[in-house]
Amino acid sequence: MALAITLFVIAAFWAGIVIGIIAIIITGIRLEDRAKTLTGIPRTPAEAAARWMLGVGVRNGKADSDERGDE
Repeated sequence: MALAITLFVIAAFWAGIVIGIIAIIITGIRLEDRAKTLTGIPRTPAEAAARWMLGVGVRNGKADSDERGDE
């Protein structure tokens, strides 16, 4: 019985973490979509976290060589 309770608590803990991550992503996506700010820097931590988790960067029109300092 103790093992079942322990496993339930561990599963509930991880489910809470997953739900929290999904909530951050959804909040960031909705904020970005309403503000139409995908071409600029993120305005809130939720937007920054959503971009980071989804692997989205900022497009600024510069070539990769310009960012590295190459010619």
